[in-house]
This record gives sequence, C-alpha cells and structure tokens, in this order.
Amino acid sequence: MGKERGRGRRNHQSRPYNKSNWRGQKKDRPQHNGNPRNRSAPQQKSTLLENQVGITEFTNADAPGFTGILKSRFSDFHVNEIDTEGHVLELNDSTVPKAAVEVVDPEKLVEWRKELEEVIGPEVWKDIASLAEAKFDPKTEQKVEIDVSSLDKDNRTKIHQLVKQLYTGKLVSTTMGQPQAKEKPQEEQQVKEEEEPVVLPVEEKKTIRIMKPKHGRGDNRWNFPGEYVTFLVHKTNIDTGEVASTLASRLNLRPSQVNYCGTKDKRAKTTQNFSIKRRSPDSIIKAARAIRNVFFGNFNFRSTTLRLGDLQGNRFRIALRHIAKERQADIEASLESLKERGFINYYGLQRFGNSASVPTYEVGVALLKRDYKLACELILKPRDTDMEFMRAIRAEWWEKRDSVAAAAKFYGDKFIEKKLLDGLARFGETDYSSALRQIPRNMLMLYPHAYQSLIFNRIASRRIKEFGLKLIPGDLVYVEQSEPMEEDNPVEPAETEAAEETDEDLADGVEEDVDAIALEEESVFKRKVRPLSEEDIASGKYKLSDVVLPLPGHDITYPANECGAWYEEMMAEVGLSSELLKHKEKTYALAGAYRKMIIQPNDLKWSFRRYNMPEDTLIASDFELMKGIPITPEPSEEEAKYLALVLEFSLPTAAYATMLLRELFKQDTSTATQMQLEQEAMTKKEDEEPTATPTETPIEEETVVEPEKEVVAEEAVEVVAGL
Repeated sequence: MGKERGRGRRNHQSRPYNKSNWRGQKKDRPQHNGNPRNRSAPQQKSTLLENQVGITEFTNADAPGFTGILKSRFSDFHVNEIDTEGHVLELNDSTVPKAAVEVVDPEKLVEWRKELEEVIGPEVWKDIASLAEAKFDPKTEQKVEIDVSSLDKDNRTKIHQLVKQLYTGKLVSTTMGQPQAKEKPQEEQQVKEEEEPVVLPVEEKKTIRIMKPKHGRGDNRWNFPGEYVTFLVHKTNIDTGEVASTLASRLNLRPSQVNYCGTKDKRAKTTQNFSIKRRSPDSIIKAARAIRNVFFGNFNFRSTTLRLGDLQGNRFRIALRHIAKERQADIEASLESLKERGFINYYGLQRFGNSASVPTYEVGVALLKRDYKLACELILKPRDTDMEFMRAIRAEWWEKRDSVAAAAKFYGDKFIEKKLLDGLARFGETDYSSALRQIPRNMLMLYPHAYQSLIFNRIASRRIKEFGLKLIPGDLVYVEQSEPMEEDNPVEPAETEAAEETDEDLADGVEEDVDAIALEEESVFKRKVRPLSEEDIASGKYKLSDVVLPLPGHDITYPANECGAWYEEMMAEVGLSSELLKHKEKTYALAGAYRKMIIQPNDLKWSFRRYNMPEDTLIASDFELMKGIPITPEPSEEEAKYLALVLEFSLPTAAYATMLLRELFKQDTSTATQMQLEQEAMTKKEDEEPTATPTETPIEEETVVEPEKEVVAEEAVEVVAGL
C-alpha cells in the first residue's frame, strides 16, 4: 500500500534506448557489495552547475536556506495543468461517453417518409426491413442501394435519419458518389447512330448504401457534440511526447494530429489536456491500453483543437524529503520571504542540456555565427553524460566521420543526432548546412533559444546584484490595456516553440511588408512595452514583478537604462550583436521576446509530513484520489524517522519550479547536487540507526524530454509550468 507499481508489474519498457531498459546497458549505480552501508559515491560527471549559466542571485539572500531532496521519487512531484479559464485540471471522471442518437418525433418521421416516397417507395422499405431482420453473413454483401442523385443534401440527411431512428444498431447508411457521363440533349447531338454520344463534364451519381454493420461494429457516423474530443491524461514517469506518439500510432493518426497544450516532466505524476479530431472516446481508451502507467478520463467535446500554450500555467504539489526537524522555524521564514518577494525567473539548468562540456547555448552561438561545421561537431561531440549507446555512437563518428555507419546504429529516427547523421550521409560529410536542415526547426531552434536564455539569466543576475529589488527609470513593463498598441495577451517568452514563433512571425511580417522608410519605425512588437519614468515609479502603481527583461533579438526594445547596454556587451563577448541576430537564413533569425524578471507564486501553501521508509508515498495522485486508493499512513511524531516538506503553488507558463525551490534552498538544484545530498542524508541516517536497511535507490538522473513530440538526447527534462 502506498508503493509505486506499474499495474502489478515492474515499470520496464522494451523499446530501444529507453533509459531504464536499453539492451546491454549498465546503469551507473553505486555498488552495495551486499552491505547497504558500504556504498560508493556516485560517479562524478561534468554536469552543468547553476553559476555556469548565470544563475547566481536571490531575491532574499539573507533568508535562511535549508536542505531538501527534490524528486527522490517521481511520486514526490505532481503537476496539474491550469486551463485558460483558471481551472486546475484533475482526473476525477473515468466515464467513457457513448455516441447518442438524438430522438426524432415519430410524426416527423412519417412526414419525411411521405416526402421521399418517389425515391423510397413501399417495395424499397420492404427490402430495408428484410435486411434489418436478416442475420449477419460475412460471405455475402448484404446491402440495399438507393439512387439519390435527384435529392439535395437535406433530403439525403433525412434518409440517413430515418434508417438510424427505425433500425438503430441493425443498419448503417453511407452516401456513395460515382462519376457519370452526361449526354447532350437529343436536338444538340446531331451525330450518326454508330457514333458515341457527346459527353459533357462529369456529374456525380449519388447513392445511399444501407448495409448490415460488420460484426462487432455499429454506425461509425460521428454523433458527438463537437468535432474534437478532449480528455485528461494522467501519466506517471513517461514523456508527454511518448504518450502522444503511441496514441497516434494506435489510432492511425500522424503525431501532429494528437494535440496538447504543453509537454510535462517525465519523472513526475502529471495531468494535462489532450485533444484529437473525430476519434471516439471508446477507441481512445482502447488505444491507451498499449501505454503503461497512463490513465485517461474527463472526456469532453469542443469545436476547435487544443494548441501549444492554451493554458494559464500549472499547479504543483511537491514533497521535499530529508528535512531537518530542527530547521522548521528557518523553513517557515524562507517560505514567508518567498511569498512576499517571489523568485528570480531564471531559465533552469534543463534549458542548457546536461553536459558542462557541451552546453546547448554553445551550439546556438555556432548557428547564429553561421559556423555550421562547429555546430554539427558540437552536437555529435562525445561527452561523459551520455547514455551508453549514445556514447558509443558519438565516439565512432568522432573518430571515423562515417555518418552512414553511425546513423545505422540507431533504432528509429527520433533522436536529433540521428537526423543530423542522416543529413550528413545524404548530402555529404562536409555539407553541414544542408545536414542541419534535416532537423525540424522546432528542435533546431532549441540551441539559439538556449543562448537567449543564457543572456537573460546573466542580465537578471546583474540587474538584481547592482540595483537590488527596486524599480529604476528605464525598466520595461507591458503597456496598459488602455493604450492603443496593447494586445489582449502579451506574449511571454518561449518555453514552448509556439510563443517564440509568434514573436518572430510578427517581426518578420513587419520587416517584409514595409518599404525602406517604414523600416525605420518601431515595429508593433517593440511597442508592446514601454520604459518606466520617475513619475511612474513615484506613483506606486508598479512593482518589480511587473518588470520584463528582453531576450536578445533584432526586433526588440531594450531597457532605457544601464541594463540596455549590457546586452550588446555580453553578445560582443562571442562576436554577436542584435543586428547579427537577423541572420541571413530565416530559420535561425531571433526577433526576441520579453520575460518577467520576478515571479510571485500563486496560492502558496505548505505543510510538514512525517514518514518512515524512503519508498513511502507522501502525496496522493489524481488516480489514487479518484479510485480511493490510500497512500502510506503518516506515523506519529514519536515513531517517525524522516520529515518532508510538502509544497503547493501555481506558476504561470514558462516559469521553472526548480528556480522557486532554489530560492528556498539557497543552493544549487542540479541533479548531481541532489544525488549527493540524498546520498549524504541516507548515510547519516544509517550511521545514526545501524539496524536500518533502507531500500530506496539514489535519485536517478533525468532522462531526456521529447520537445515538440521528438526526442533530443542533449536536453534534460524541463520542470516548467506550461511545458
């Protein structure tokens, strides 16, 4: 009870290169040698630290920090989407809607039969009735066909309704179209008897075919109240992209036809909205049986599809383990400070990959500088943070530069490295530009966006360090809605590609559609913000959480103060400038975007939770709540061995939960640091209680996320609201 299980089986996967079950792969786990206390330290890898990507400051550096272990188990991290109307989405209804046939008044049916008597007379109705009563015979074609070429669509619909109302479940009807030749009138033909008639443009002969439904099937006509079915997906320890691609495969759809508002973290329990066009809830549930640890429910219908970014944010429930009991007063003080001041809206480490030797922003710089050879080499460069199979593939390519041989070692083509190798094999080992174009744009642009994120982090840190938590003249804020150029929903910067593309499309459209004189004017996107004046600050109308910082680009307004000059200074360090971000290849052009500098969490709550075993479940998931499955009971204070802090809060899209936790901890939140802290906490507890035999394994490194429904081996899982 309370332990995590995959429907009675261990959560193994059989697909190639799954981190938990790659053929021949050995995980980097400490060796116990039969003695749980005799653990070796985790293998040290060159993983990124926060200060290497500009994350250095706090909103309250004087508040006491504390140690807590994040995501010791995936059941410690719960994420629920918040829809556009502000509702937290929770899986609480497992009902599968059935298509309902709207009942038509019997008098109206009689009236329709009279109207259609010329087409469907008594003899035809007898044939239809006999077909309905006949037993299903797979060896014969059981059908009645009616020529309805003379009828309009409304009358054809009446025939379908008559069949549906009178013979529900026994018969199905379909309109069939067939081209037919149309002859000229007799007086216009003037042809000899032996000649063929003159054929005019083809018309369509329409026939309604009434048949016995195939065994086990009913009427497949769409009878739901909207074109798109929406449903909640509650998943455990699986990528959003994997759920979407599996569903698409089982429903004979393209992956792009399975839509959702944002990707969610893998190592967590998450609930989010999906939408699919014209697939019945029953067929979706059947397709879901192929996916372990995923549950569907809360079906609904709408006239439009879901799109990336169609949400306000996410609600988080997080358990932080191994909290020191004697630090509860300090923890309360840190939480009150966070509630009052918020946290710096940094891009988290996940944005920059999991390797210190090849951070993603370095690839971005190479692309922006048009050094495509270097970009390819960096993507394929060996690194010690790789999974075993990827390490071998990179090493072989690096030594032999044989893209065909290296690409052949992949199963499937989801990895970005595979796409790049295929491009090199197709266009030649030195045609780096063409090879890069084999990578979908939304994946390729992760690299330049990582460079933008690095600049944002560094600017935010310097702004806080030099000016503190006060407003200064020239700080940028979104213009008020009363001003003419304000849009209803100011564009937040990109954690989803959709937001970034919106900014770029807007800027590109302005650039392409105006003449040389108009190019000197500010674009609409630049006028989405304005600088604060001394009078604005004195009015007390604005606070620091209203301030936005730009992500660098060629169509962006920079702060009208000292901070504005920092952008060009930092870009110059690598030989770039705002002008160069226009880029001759539109694919790599960066228009820029705006991002809030400070975020204050909404509805922040906390409580302390006692537990005895490392594998105890501390937070009930949506599925457990819906099914009434109890989690591990909380022991008494005298019996409890461990203490956890349980947090609940909401964040807007593109805000990282890990950066909120960093403000509390006052220390690095990288995976390597968390692994070390948990190892130390477990060892300390064992030393205090020699008889204890913990069964929990250390935190596993994050596996890769599938951005935009693809896998990028370089990217770590993003703990982001709205992704």
